[in-house]
Amino acid sequence: MRLFFCVELAEPVRAALGEVAGALKARIGPGAKWVEVENLHITVRFLGEVGDPLLEKLQELGAEAAGASPRFSLRLARLGAFPAPRRARVIWAGPEEAPEGFARLVKRVEAGVQALGLPPESREAVAHVTLARLKPPRDVAAALAGTPLPELAVEVGALTLMRSQLTPQGPIYTPLGRWELGG
Repeated sequence: MRLFFCVELAEPVRAALGEVAGALKARIGPGAKWVEVENLHITVRFLGEVGDPLLEKLQELGAEAAGASPRFSLRLARLGAFPAPRRARVIWAGPEEAPEGFARLVKRVEAGVQALGLPPESREAVAHVTLARLKPPRDVAAALAGTPLPELAVEVGALTLMRSQLTPQGPIYTPLGRWELGG
């Protein structure tokens, strides 16, 4: 199973991001793969392919990490691209700076994942919502600069373990566990 831990977004936030993505799409043109509005989320830790025997342990980890982590909020206030706007592979919306609560949640999940014997994450976790992927990479700096993003408040109150089934029409996400934050 292809799995990841994430923070799900409320419908009004997803809808607003969908409008922003529509404006970007008009500026960028064809060639980008846009994330479906219902699939927009903030990844906490991508796990990749994981065998069935680990599922229960990952669900226990989700419950423990969420229970030990305080609720927090963040404001999606800027558009950006990885690795950079002039050679973008990923277009995203994110906060000006990630709140401490996000960093703590990521740290707890990462420690638990490694304790289960999965390899450590090679990249630093950056709080963001992926809006589109581009192949090949291209310059989207002008499109990003010319597209306003209304400041969107995200109240983070739960951690979700999500299954991602890849299909020709796009991924299908299925929650395998959702735990309230409460630390």
